[in-house]
Amino acid sequence: MDKNNLKKPELLAPAGSFEICKAVIFAGADAVYAGGSRFGARAYAQNFTQEQLLEAIDLVHLHKKKLYLTVNTLCKQEEMEALYGYLKPFYMQGLDAVIVQDFGVMRLVREYFPGLSVHISTQMSVASADGFSYLQKCGADRIVTARELSLAEIRQIRSQSELEIECFVHGALCYCYSGGCLLSSMLGGRSGNRGRCAQPCRLPYTVFDDRHRRMAGKECYPLSPKDICTIDQIPELIQAGITSFKIEGRMKSAEYAAGVTSIYRKYIDQYVEKGSAKVSRHDHERLLQTGNRSGFTDGYYTRHNGPQMISINRPGHEKSEAADLGFLSEKKLSVCGEAFFETGRPARMEVSCSGDTASAEYGMTQEAQKQPLSRKMLEEQLSKTGNTPFEIEALTVHLPKQAIFLPKQELNQLRRKALGQLQEQMLRRYRRSGQGIPEAYQNIGVVSKPIASDSFSEDRIAFTAVVEQQAQLSAVLERDFIKRIYLDSAMYSHEQFTAQLKEQILYIHAAGRQAYLALPPVFRDRTVRFYERHWQDIAAAGPDGYAARTIDELGFLERMRMDKDCCVLDHSLYTYSNETKDCYIKEGWRFDTIPLELNKKELRARDNTQSELIIYGHLPLMTSAQCVKKTFGQCRQAHGLCYLKDRYAKEFPVRNVCSECYNTIYNPQPLSLIQLAQELCQLHPAAYRLWFTIETQQAASRVLDSVQAAFFQHKAIDMNKVLGAYTNGHYKRGVE
Repeated sequence: MDKNNLKKPELLAPAGSFEICKAVIFAGADAVYAGGSRFGARAYAQNFTQEQLLEAIDLVHLHKKKLYLTVNTLCKQEEMEALYGYLKPFYMQGLDAVIVQDFGVMRLVREYFPGLSVHISTQMSVASADGFSYLQKCGADRIVTARELSLAEIRQIRSQSELEIECFVHGALCYCYSGGCLLSSMLGGRSGNRGRCAQPCRLPYTVFDDRHRRMAGKECYPLSPKDICTIDQIPELIQAGITSFKIEGRMKSAEYAAGVTSIYRKYIDQYVEKGSAKVSRHDHERLLQTGNRSGFTDGYYTRHNGPQMISINRPGHEKSEAADLGFLSEKKLSVCGEAFFETGRPARMEVSCSGDTASAEYGMTQEAQKQPLSRKMLEEQLSKTGNTPFEIEALTVHLPKQAIFLPKQELNQLRRKALGQLQEQMLRRYRRSGQGIPEAYQNIGVVSKPIASDSFSEDRIAFTAVVEQQAQLSAVLERDFIKRIYLDSAMYSHEQFTAQLKEQILYIHAAGRQAYLALPPVFRDRTVRFYERHWQDIAAAGPDGYAARTIDELGFLERMRMDKDCCVLDHSLYTYSNETKDCYIKEGWRFDTIPLELNKKELRARDNTQSELIIYGHLPLMTSAQCVKKTFGQCRQAHGLCYLKDRYAKEFPVRNVCSECYNTIYNPQPLSLIQLAQELCQLHPAAYRLWFTIETQQAASRVLDSVQAAFFQHKAIDMNKVLGAYTNGHYKRGVE
């Protein structure tokens, strides 16, 4: 990018409270993001009341800044109506944008709140130009990219998309690709998708290799990334075409948020205005003193992963109480004014600020009898702005020849009225009338009924299975009740991908079953290029369809002109509500997978007739660009397992998939709803799905025997005898 044509990026700061909102605005933020009382991904932050948020919207607009509201949790069925009523007053006040994760919420905002910008949260983990293209078509204005993207990937997206790109530049990093983490949810019922993450990734673990030998000599913190700091990368970030630099930290103090904001403001301005941004040692130290985890990392912008990014020995923040954190005092808006006094007429005051002008009249100017008002006294009284956002910079007082008098309270009221009119004038351009939008949400529970599918017959129980190993496939094909098999892409190396895929599809077809290819859980540029090169051969291998796990894959499948009736949305393309499910149906995606965090009551409120229900599996709790083996110097570029033992002696299997370079952490206790066979019939799913991940062929066979006994022979099954310890997942408890 030509330095002479650099566009100054927006500096976006966190606001966990109204006081922090003021602090970061005065510290130089161009915009703030804040959470209200509901629907935000930081449920335990201080957050704003409705009154405070309305006031904050006005505050930022008076300073010609912007406020974005976080609505970045997944919404349940009963919450969609409440969401509409929650957003409406902020919309009318002039809210600049909402940040969303739920596809249905995005479409709700687009349909009911015209002119309100939609920003896609990093919780949707968008990682490719295909994802950008797909979401732009659906109405997105900006995308907060997955934190794991490199500068090269961002530049690639920038070259293909006109959408605004927002990226994190400072603060905490998640170990998992955002939005895909079920670790906190499955272990303790606190869902990151609902803003309640308990951060079990920051706890200590003991690390073992596949032979259960210690990879580290002691308990440590292998899942705790250092905080990101990119102050030295500002030139490269700007040149990559990033629209908005985002500082993480809605749970942090005003001192932290304002201090970090002021330093990034300084060096962004320096680079854009002078072409250089050499960061001083003093400012490096100030950033360290705001808080760090064993130092900083510059994140994923220049590397895919590595031990230097992980705070192995301690997970918490280190602070220096003596630090100069750069907390800035309030900056008031400069006002120029004139006051006019004429005996027998109302006093009048005209004020102007940033191109806006207002005037007011109040009181009656009298001829002075005893105590005439001097020019100085009038200037002093009319310049007292108190707790308003204004400061009188210059005031001209026009007096008649004769001495005059007005009571002091009338002068105060004149000033208040004039400044109030000025504030109203400055904010008028941001207000929305609300005309053309309904009084209440009108689409509760309405789902577009798709044409009946002949994939599964409605007069019998249908089963599908995901397999991640060849041995599991052999076990599945021994049972004729499994009608569709999803071949997980992790089964194949890139070198033998299409040959192995074709061989297994022929094997499945010979047994009279359907074979679907389950695409990877992450679909970044490297993966996109591989699938582009080999797509013709993949299609020629004869899969009956595909399971898509990310928004990026939906965009890719559309670009490849795939028949959407042959595509199934996996559970990670969340459809908590009928509204969200309906949004995908309207886009042509008729078949999906029921999310894993809904309880029995919520499942019954959902239309499941075109959805598969996962009833068994060691569920993936995290997918990460990091690699546990690489963190401990044991990367061998070969697929395999290692284990993390927590403080309760649970051992979490971790699989490294080297062809795509990601790790998956599995729940040591498998989900099982098999024992609830008769009860599950009331949910009316299109099919029941078994998900085989780390099982041996023998273990998979035992599970399949249990399914046959429970669903077809109507036997009561003791799954403890089959599995040992297992979990019902969220079927009974759900998440808040």
